[in-house]
Amino acid sequence: MKYIAEGSTITNRLLFLDGRVKADIMGGGGFYAYTALRMCTDDCLFLSSVGKDFDDFYGAWFDQNRCSREGLYYRVERTEYNELKYFPDGSYIEYSIYGDPFSEEELQAMRRQGIMYVPDKDPEVRKNLVLNVEDITKFMDDAKGLYTSKPLNDEVSEELMKHKQGGCKIMWEIPASVLNDVNDIYLEGGIEAIRHHLRAVDILSINRNECALIFGVDTDEKILPLLKELKIPVYYRVGTDGAYMIAEGKDYFVPMISTVEKEKEIDPTGCGNSSTGAALWAWCEGFDPLMTCVIGNVVASYNVRQYGPFLDMSEETREEMFKTAQDIYEKLKGNTNE
Repeated sequence: MKYIAEGSTITNRLLFLDGRVKADIMGGGGFYAYTALRMCTDDCLFLSSVGKDFDDFYGAWFDQNRCSREGLYYRVERTEYNELKYFPDGSYIEYSIYGDPFSEEELQAMRRQGIMYVPDKDPEVRKNLVLNVEDITKFMDDAKGLYTSKPLNDEVSEELMKHKQGGCKIMWEIPASVLNDVNDIYLEGGIEAIRHHLRAVDILSINRNECALIFGVDTDEKILPLLKELKIPVYYRVGTDGAYMIAEGKDYFVPMISTVEKEKEIDPTGCGNSSTGAALWAWCEGFDPLMTCVIGNVVASYNVRQYGPFLDMSEETREEMFKTAQDIYEKLKGNTNE
């Protein structure tokens, strides 16, 4: 397969600010990134550790959209199922429904500490939910692009670099679980230390809240120069404001794109992951930074139309998406910042 998305499969129960609850929603960062790749190309594969109940939640979508199960590792009894609670600033915290319940006060306290994800308390389950680097690299040699949010260390980075010889570009979406670690790296060694940490990465995906936790600054005016110092392409997501693509010291901004009426925009969960997957495909296919950013935003506009991923990954949907992206690109060309 030319394109690979590696990451979590997490069924969600969404807890909204207005008290609404929506259960049994297909999700997970890796899965949303895969759905974006699937909208852009048939030639893609999803790598994930899933439970024996995977088809109960995801089987119909996989079958309808002719998706391969070759990259699924059935290593746990139950596919992850998390509650995802939103906060007024647009952030969230998620935790397993199979663990002990948290009180509202406990959730608020964890969010103030910067905690966005509470893993399963069973260490054996946690271990089996995470793919080994060998599970990923076996598919890389013939691939053009890989999306992953796997935490990086020296061993992982070295193994990934060994399997980039065929030209596979790695898009790393920084996982919430390592934000404090990367902040420590920055505090101890500055941008140079982060560059070393990212040495296996060809394109970084990161959002405004994550940058604030790492760099200690919370405005785009302060964050953008720091991201440019990384000296690799960066897909910088700024929530409902839109996104930037940073490349060769320049930033290209695309405001949030809506392709349906506002009242038809149902749920933003997974939009960051899906836009990241689409941006990986666009960048690897040779589109310029502005078009890459546009395609990421347009694909996210499909993801927001329902709970869970967009349902119809047909050729007609792909053609419609790409035509929309081309029209928006033509309107935005020339509005770039040095």
